[in-house]
Amino acid sequence: MFKERIKSDVLEVIFDQDKHREERILEQFTSEQVEIIRSKQKVLSSLAYFIGRDFSIPVELNEPGAGWHWNFKANIIRIDPIDLLEKPMDFLRFVISHEGGHRRISRTEFIPIKEWEEEGFSFLMNSIEDPRDNNFVADNYPVFAEQMGVAYEPQFDLEEKSKDRAFDQLGYTPRFMQAGFEYIKQWYRQRQNKPQELSADLPAEVREVVEKTLESASRSWWLYPSKSEADEDEQNIKNYAQASYHLNREKIWPEFKKLVEQDLADQKMEEFIKDMQKDQAKGGERGESGDSIPQKLKDKLKPEEVEALEKAIDQMTKHGEEDVSSHERSEGGDQTEQTGGEIKESDEQGGNGKAISLDSLSSELKQKIKDFIDALPDEQKKKLAEKAVKALADFEKELNEELAGKLADNPDKKEAREQEEKTTEGGEEREEMADQDRDDGESEKEKERRQSLSKLKKELKRIIEKDQGAYEKARREVAPIISKLTDELRDIFRERRKVKHEAGHKSGLRINITKRIGEIARGILPMESRAWEKREAPGEKDYAITLLIDLSGSMRGKKIEETFKATIVLAEVLNKLSIMTEILGFNDRIHEYQRFKERLSPEIRSKMGTMPAEVGSERAQWNDDGWAVSEASTRLAKRRELEKFLVVLSDGLPEPSSAHGGLAYELSKVIKGIEKDEDQKIVGLGIGPDTNHVANYYRHHLANVGLTEMASRLADLLKEMIVDYNKF
Repeated sequence: MFKERIKSDVLEVIFDQDKHREERILEQFTSEQVEIIRSKQKVLSSLAYFIGRDFSIPVELNEPGAGWHWNFKANIIRIDPIDLLEKPMDFLRFVISHEGGHRRISRTEFIPIKEWEEEGFSFLMNSIEDPRDNNFVADNYPVFAEQMGVAYEPQFDLEEKSKDRAFDQLGYTPRFMQAGFEYIKQWYRQRQNKPQELSADLPAEVREVVEKTLESASRSWWLYPSKSEADEDEQNIKNYAQASYHLNREKIWPEFKKLVEQDLADQKMEEFIKDMQKDQAKGGERGESGDSIPQKLKDKLKPEEVEALEKAIDQMTKHGEEDVSSHERSEGGDQTEQTGGEIKESDEQGGNGKAISLDSLSSELKQKIKDFIDALPDEQKKKLAEKAVKALADFEKELNEELAGKLADNPDKKEAREQEEKTTEGGEEREEMADQDRDDGESEKEKERRQSLSKLKKELKRIIEKDQGAYEKARREVAPIISKLTDELRDIFRERRKVKHEAGHKSGLRINITKRIGEIARGILPMESRAWEKREAPGEKDYAITLLIDLSGSMRGKKIEETFKATIVLAEVLNKLSIMTEILGFNDRIHEYQRFKERLSPEIRSKMGTMPAEVGSERAQWNDDGWAVSEASTRLAKRRELEKFLVVLSDGLPEPSSAHGGLAYELSKVIKGIEKDEDQKIVGLGIGPDTNHVANYYRHHLANVGLTEMASRLADLLKEMIVDYNKF
């Protein structure tokens, strides 16, 4: 009954939105088109709810042709009705899943307002956040990955459209924009398992920045929660978002910002030339000759440079007049006064708004203009800088809107919200403030419906929210180790998946030119050539790993606390990487925490949270090492993976109970038998001081592992097992 009530309220909110607004939009379509739009809107609404995990996320119609957008402040997804009519469903599913993914994992409330105000920063964040969002959805909802190719490749048209608009508005292609789009293209190559290959037409300064920062960008867009982590706790989502942001800010932004600064220098030159054009258009005089170029600048220029600059200014004026005339003809006489007002406003900001093509000026001429600007009085330079910042910020805003404006927050509104949040506590109050943004124009009935749903959500949260307990507390302490190790191992796996070719064959798909040239020099005939390359099988291995943890009484106190953290590190990392994992504890019996094929669910985490308490139970009088290792090995032997590891964590000598004593379960005998008969690799870790005895039992071992270094040592061991498995 409770589920039915939830479903009813959810559907009511999703499908019964601002009717007046949507009716106005739908008036532009035929009845048949409206039926198609409404039908697809309902399908996509349910998918947005499924991905975004938000009961109240409305999926509304956007203005026709305005694209798709998730407004994270109002928590609304708007979809383009024209796309609903013209695009295939695979494309529509991709885009709505993408928008729902942003609702699920994109978080920005922790980013200081001053950083949003920095030119180029929000576009950088969007350029990384879009791939991060896509990775999250594709990896957690595999059908999404299948649709990515159909839907994503046409999106690269956006870069060409943005370049055209930049040329019209700014007179050049901003370097920061080229770098942002290059990140997205390289992310897409990664998703297709293609090697890194930067676009051939990248300017040298852009190429240099991308090459320096691409590794950090790649790490950043692979920082996202698993589906279970996202389901489990909002804090998990926020932690990953913060980790991605810090990587962007500390590793990428310092280099990326250099491109923005170069673009601002170009824009100041553009604004300076606009000022000259504005003076000429008004009939004013600047310089002794009466034309628009200052005499002091002309004195520094060659005659041909003066001619080129005058020609560019004349061309700018001509384009501006053509645009005004065209606009007046298209809008009609009634709009002339309004149009004139717009042009006047543009004039105040520099010319008629048409940009000069900086590519039409020689590099030497542009440098002379920049030098002249640098020598201007401070007040004049300040005005030019302000115009340049505004022009670039306006363009960046449009660019972010094309990318659906996921993170380009309005700093003024953000500052006001941050001030309001200081007087509130917790997410529920902030959510209510966000709801107030939608009160304007909302009928009483709609307001009551939303408030009713809000109460329902709070009740649902109270019912299903579980105490994360010991596990979550410990996980937060080792979160940096988890994140770092996951990134490192993902990089290793990604490298192994790359397609490679091996030379030395008499036939193949392609020839190794270097090797063949050497053969020709040695007189080897084509029929005898071994320069052909064949595709190598991927170097990837599949793994099954068992963790067997001593839960005897001697593990009480600091030992179990640190071992528990170390176990969490391995559990989280292995599950993030989809490596088959089994986690067992032992004293006088086996305690199952996670079995093979089980995901690390909230229930399993909760069960693992009882691990520390087990060392104080009556069962903890004994540590039946031999029997426990034998049992764990028998379970591991049933797995079909190529590489099998059994990692045992213990602090003392075996003290078996009467149930598992005798020679059959003598530890050294058990381990020798496994190493002889099974394709398993056993590693023993001695927890704490005075654990040299592990060397007597385990050929592969780590003794005297310090308690405070347990987590990091175990992380290093796991990395070594993955990187150099033949060593064991």
